[in-house]
Amino acid sequence: MDPFELKLKNALTRNEPIPPAELAALNDNIIKAFARKQKAFFRLMAVYLVVLCLMIFALMALFMATTDIKTCLLYAVGMLVMFEGTVLMKLWFWVMHGKIATLREIKLLQLAVAELKQQPSPETPAVAPALPENGGRTASAARPARKIWPVVLAMVWLLTVAGLVYWGWIQDPCQPRDVSPYFERTGGAVDAKAGTQWEQGFEVTQARQHFYPQVVARGKTARVWISVAAENSAPMYTGPVEPGWRIGFGQAAPGHYVVKGRTEYADGGFTLRIGGVDQVPGTPSPSGLFFLMLSAAVIVVIPLVWFQNRWLKRIDPELRDW
Repeated sequence: MDPFELKLKNALTRNEPIPPAELAALNDNIIKAFARKQKAFFRLMAVYLVVLCLMIFALMALFMATTDIKTCLLYAVGMLVMFEGTVLMKLWFWVMHGKIATLREIKLLQLAVAELKQQPSPETPAVAPALPENGGRTASAARPARKIWPVVLAMVWLLTVAGLVYWGWIQDPCQPRDVSPYFERTGGAVDAKAGTQWEQGFEVTQARQHFYPQVVARGKTARVWISVAAENSAPMYTGPVEPGWRIGFGQAAPGHYVVKGRTEYADGGFTLRIGGVDQVPGTPSPSGLFFLMLSAAVIVVIPLVWFQNRWLKRIDPELRDW
């Protein structure tokens, strides 16, 4: 039981008049007690929504990066479950918000009944005082001065968004950075003909986590079939490569490797490169997922929660002291 409950119960059973200061203090205690409850529920909902939304963004990145059907279905089901979780959490919050607001008004009505019960009924009806010309708004209740901290927060938010856009978009995360080139072959007019086969070896002196093939077409399109294998070993990768493909295969360990290629089609020639990278573009790493979740939180989720908090304060005057 909250402390004001006992005071309110005593106020309803008292016969002597209640001092105005005590009534004002009890009224303030009721409002603050229910405001604390609403604030606690709002914080719980906000944290829950932020976590679910960030997990949805992470699962979306994993869904776009994987090629396995079962794994794609698993990520898709996870996104649907978390999306439904956000909807149910918001419905639960609105139910609890309405319940707390209703209980608060009931307690305030009980306090008003306790106050009216002790006032003698006048023989003649009292005349209600006329409202002032400013609509009942006193000088102290005038519009408060505009605070500067929302402007500062908006500027910090915009700078953070600009930084995230620069590092995530202008830096072009689709292309591998810190590539160690091991092999390069430029297909001229002869090599660009369909069906042309060739074979070439290369040495790896610096180990990296993945081999990464890349085709750069001089014209519009190109498609090269390659087979990469370590010397006297089974092929590590056998398949086509086109411009813009993100393929990582095997570990780039030091040694001698052989590349067998066949041009399937090329428009104006091509250049085939095989290098070593620590992360294949498009494959989310823990740091990449963290960057994605941070970007989503700063750009989308946290501003939405903040605007929802402001909207709640606007529709419920008792919550403006949050």
